[in-house]
Formats: sequence, structure tokens, C-alpha cells
Amino acid sequence: MKDPQSILRDAGGTPALRLLELANEPLSSQAMLSELRPPKHFDHAEFLNYIPEPEYPSQAAAVKTISKFTHDLESNPDQNIFKKLFGSTSEGHGVYLDGGFGVGKTHLLASAYHSFNGAKAYLSFQELMFLVGLQTLSGVVTSLSDYKLLVIDEFELDDPANTRISTNMLQQLFNAGVSILTSSNTPPGALGEGKFSVEDFQRELGALTKRFKTLRIEGEDYRTTHLTGSTGDTTWVATDAELELLTGKASGSIIDMNFAEFLKVLSKVHPMRIRNALSKIDTIILHNITQISHPHEALRFVYAIDKAYDNNIVFMASSSVAIDDLFHKSYFIGGDTKKYLRTMSRLKEMVQ
Repeated sequence: MKDPQSILRDAGGTPALRLLELANEPLSSQAMLSELRPPKHFDHAEFLNYIPEPEYPSQAAAVKTISKFTHDLESNPDQNIFKKLFGSTSEGHGVYLDGGFGVGKTHLLASAYHSFNGAKAYLSFQELMFLVGLQTLSGVVTSLSDYKLLVIDEFELDDPANTRISTNMLQQLFNAGVSILTSSNTPPGALGEGKFSVEDFQRELGALTKRFKTLRIEGEDYRTTHLTGSTGDTTWVATDAELELLTGKASGSIIDMNFAEFLKVLSKVHPMRIRNALSKIDTIILHNITQISHPHEALRFVYAIDKAYDNNIVFMASSSVAIDDLFHKSYFIGGDTKKYLRTMSRLKEMVQ
């Protein structure tokens, strides 16, 4: 019988072909709609195990406000926070978490989802846009209008088309009585900075931003200030010889391939299909990681690492560069800077 650890190393001829096979498996809107819940990494997220840093009182304030927001969705709307904040209870309302990476925004979003006892859904902004491609805008509005709470992680606007789609969609969902809890690394009025005309975005988003109560969460990146790997052990090593010593610890379904091959696979399929493929993998082993030299490759790798982190995938790598040098310094100017910083932060947690 074939060792289950070798399945993805051998099947389909090469790991690259097998990863492409997984990525190209049918992906339907019905399947996505059946999985609208927080990532596995946040299965146990609760308001009680979000630990605010005393020096950043906005963290404790955010827990209190979001907890009340979700609690009041289940109670008499005439006596709750919505009337106080918005002066209206007949339509849905929103809370927008603004803060840097690593301050616990996703933890709070997942906590809200877990604590809410009504009809609810959770997805990322990229997943929401992909659903629009599968179902059309009106189809997504119809699918989501029955929820009382919709949680959208990492709201972002990559292009003017997404701006128009998202503002139209969220307006319709608000009108249908859906309340929305969302987050971003950028305040609502500044979405799109560094990519397109800020004035254009302000004009498109003006009405939408008024529907949200904005909560600013201050703080440092929790992952870098509270790394769990205190022994100094790491699965990000300098040579393949060192990596070979680690691979015996791998289990389950494994992707074991050269970094250049991995990037090539990422370039051939939509990021949502990589999300689907990685949901079937337990361990990723990458050989010979070098500094990423093209911004499109960098963004595709960012998304893959986000999904690996969400799924608690074990990550092992040999690399000629430190994690802090993975992305060329020129990438840290512009609208995607925080994505790269977040990915480096998540990688450091994953390899400790």
C-alpha cells in the first residue's frame, strides 16, 4: 500500500501536476456557499480569549463594541446599539475594524461569528468577489440576503470595477436588513490609496462609508511580539540537507516541490482555485526559496500563504534569504505594502 505521505509527491507524475489537478477540480457557488465560516485557524476564537494589550485601550473597546453589536442583533432593535449609533433600525448596519496586521481583527471577526446565534455567514472579500463571478451580482445578493449577520474579512478594492460591484452589493444587502461586520488594514475613506485616484474612490465610497461605524484598533503585531517558538527551532532553514532532516515529521497529504515550480503553478490558476487545492493539503515543503523578483508572483504567493495560514498547514522550507528579505524592498511602497508585511508576519509564526 502506498504511504499516504507520498501521495501528492508522486501522483500525477510531479507535485506541480498534482497541485494543478487539485486546483482545477470543479468549484461551484453552491459549494462555496456551504462553507461560509471562519478559517480553521480561528475555530476556537472567542471574545474571552482575545487578550487586549493594556497599553492599547482601543483593543478592549473594540471587544466591547463588537460583542454588543452581535448581541444586539439578537435582541429588541429599539433598545440596542443600532438606534444609538445610527438612529435607524429598519435596515442593516455595519461595523468596520480598521487597524494594522496582527492586532487581532480576524480573531474578533471570528469571535463575532461564533457568538452570534442567528443566520450568519463569513467570507473574505476576495471570496465575495469570486462568488460574484460565479453567480452574478444579483445572484450573490439573493444568496446572502437571508443572513442577519455577514462577516467580510480584509475588505479591499483592487480596481474600480470591484469598487462599483462592492458598493452596489453592500448597499442592497443593507437595504435587505443584513448587518455587516468587516475589517481592513486601511480606513474606509482611504481604500484604494496607492493604486488609483483617491478622489475616484472617495466619490464611489462616500455613501457606503456612512453606513459603517468605524472602530480603530491600535497595537503592534501580536505574532512578532508573542512568538510561540521560544526554543529557536524553525522549519525555515538554509539548506536542503537541513530541510531533509525535518521532512520526516511531515504527515498527511504533502506538497513537496521546488519554489520556482510552486510559483509557476500559482501563475496558472485563479487564486480561489489555489484556495480549493490547499484545503486538501496538510503540509507544504518548498525547496530553494529565493527573493521574489516580480510583483505579480509576490501577490500570488501572499494569497497562497494566507490560505496555508488559515488552514493550519504545516510549512517547511529551505531558503537562501531570511523571511524579512523575501520580498524586494521596492514592494514596500504603495497599496500592497501591508499585505507583504502581514505575510512575513504569518510566515514567522508558521515556521516557529
